[in-house]
Amino acid sequence: MLRCFINWLRGNLRAVFFAGAFIVVGVVLSAAYGTAVQYTNTLNFCAHTCHEMENTVYQEYSHSKHFKNEFGVVVACPQCHVPQNDWIHTMGHKILAMFELWDHWTGRVGTNEKFEAHRLELAKGVWKGFEETNARECKHCHAYSNMVLDDQRPSIRAQHTDAMKTDENCLDCHKGLVHKPVQQEASPAPASFDLQ
Repeated sequence: MLRCFINWLRGNLRAVFFAGAFIVVGVVLSAAYGTAVQYTNTLNFCAHTCHEMENTVYQEYSHSKHFKNEFGVVVACPQCHVPQNDWIHTMGHKILAMFELWDHWTGRVGTNEKFEAHRLELAKGVWKGFEETNARECKHCHAYSNMVLDDQRPSIRAQHTDAMKTDENCLDCHKGLVHKPVQQEASPAPASFDLQ
């Protein structure tokens, strides 16, 4: 039996070599992808790589309950803005994020002033994404089924009870919760509940 295997191996050495090489290349590419995603999915990367983020949205976020709260739980940028536990959607998101780098490198949003000038347009793009996924990233942590409605104030309980019935998008009520409520610049301005 061993002799048969050795003879087969000699006859198929080239195929075995290429199969081994493909496996090694696959492992290296997977590790590189995982490392890149892990690095770019950190608060440090999101908040401090581009100064227009550091001086604007990070400052707002650092005063929100997603950053500082009575439980000591920190919800970092990627947990809201990058699909969780879904490598295909994560890869698609990372590819689309390259356009944000393009905007930075070409100077379109390279200063705080330019960023603020385009902020409503950028926010609308983010809101559209949340609309298309029905706030998938919000609901990754905030599942309607896990809410203890009896612990909520009566007015909030009523709103969440209604929202549960239709699996409502969280941003329909919670725009401006973490970042400055730029939707007020849109017309018509939808309702927003800032629970800071």
